Amino acid sequence: MRTVEAVVDMEASPQQVWDVLTDFPRYPAWTTYIQELGGRAEVGNRLRLVIGPPDKKPYVVNVPVLDATPGVRLAWGAVIPGAAWMPRTIYTGVHEFLFSDLPSGGTRLTHRESFGGLLARLIKDGPPGGNEGFDAFNQALKRQVEAS
Repeated sequence: MRTVEAVVDMEASPQQVWDVLTDFPRYPAWTTYIQELGGRAEVGNRLRLVIGPPDKKPYVVNVPVLDATPGVRLAWGAVIPGAAWMPRTIYTGVHEFLFSDLPSGGTRLTHRESFGGLLARLIKDGPPGGNEGFDAFNQALKRQVEAS
């Protein structure tokens, strides 16, 4: 299984981080890569993501919420844009945010996407630019959380 991962520490409680992370309508105010995120962070719901750099045509994916435990874990199924029909033996993915308490009272957020299936074997380290995109998202989230 291939994984892209970025970690950031924030001076805020897990609940404060959760509140900003799951306030989907406000995403356009603080992050550029996820241009729109619709739906509710509840297991069984589907989220509609409009994703892409500001200077490129975005793509739209609809993903199932797999876990939504406040201040602990938010996860959704990852799909290849335009290929949600693909069988799990060909491609699987999980996009997740994991929360850990820091001794200072802050939060360590691990932002991860794991890829499995036959197609994942062709990708050495995950999608190109994945680490940079996750780092940029984490830093934007940190700024938004700590400014709240």
